[in-house]
Amino acid sequence: MWGFVFFAALYLTGDYLSTRFALPIPGSVIGLGMALGIFALRGKVDAQIKPAGDLLLRYLPILLVPVGVGVIKIVDAPPPGLWRLEVVLIIALVAGVMGAAKIAEALLAFGGKSIATAGQPSQAATGRHPESAE
Repeated sequence: MWGFVFFAALYLTGDYLSTRFALPIPGSVIGLGMALGIFALRGKVDAQIKPAGDLLLRYLPILLVPVGVGVIKIVDAPPPGLWRLEVVLIIALVAGVMGAAKIAEALLAFGGKSIATAGQPSQAATGRHPESAE
C-alpha cells in the first residue's frame, strides 16, 4: 500500500511542478525522474515499494491501450504531413540507440571493464591468475 502512495505522491508532485512552472515535460516523467533520483541516492528499493513497482510493471501494457487506439485512428485517415513525423521519429530512435550505446561503453570503460569481458568472471572470482594458466 505504501508503495502506491509513494508513486502517487511522486506523480502528483511532478504534475504540480510541470503545471506550476509551465514545463514542457509531462508531470509523470518528472515524477519518474524523482523516483530514479531517490533510488539512485539510496542505492536500493525499499521492500514496501518493490511490490507496488512490480504490479505497475505487470499491468503497464494496459496503460498503453489509449496510445494504440490513437494510432489506429490516425491510420484510418492519416494527416498529410505524417511521413515527416515518421522520418523524425526514426532518426530520433537511431540517434537514441547510438547515444545509449556510447554511454554504456563509457560507463563500462569507467568501471575498468571492456564490453568483451563484461560478462566473464574476474580473476579474483575464479581464483586463478594469468601466469598460472595451464
